Amino acid sequence: MANHQTKEIERGSWLNFFDSISSSLRGKGADITISTPLEQVHQSRLWQLHGLTYDPHDHALIVSCRQQEHVISSPLAIRVEQSGKNVYSVEVTKGVGEREIIRFIEPLLLPA
Repeated sequence: MANHQTKEIERGSWLNFFDSISSSLRGKGADITISTPLEQVHQSRLWQLHGLTYDPHDHALIVSCRQQEHVISSPLAIRVEQSGKNVYSVEVTKGVGEREIIRFIEPLLLPA
């Protein structure tokens, strides 16, 4: 069993961090859950992930998939669950009690 570790990524490293992991996530699914102090909502399941990037100009984390994008505006903190180079989830804190969790899903391989 892999030893998963969760670590916070420093704000000044967000752009380089997401650029460095984006290609390893390409083709996976992204399951997004949004939590607020009042509720937890499963937002969407996006397939065929193209990558993640941080836009410092708009101060937004962008989850780019084949047919749509999910934009997380004004993140305050970003934590990543990973084991070695494998990234399993990204947790974005937006405000007091507000966060979005992106879990990465391996594509289902069907028999030929």
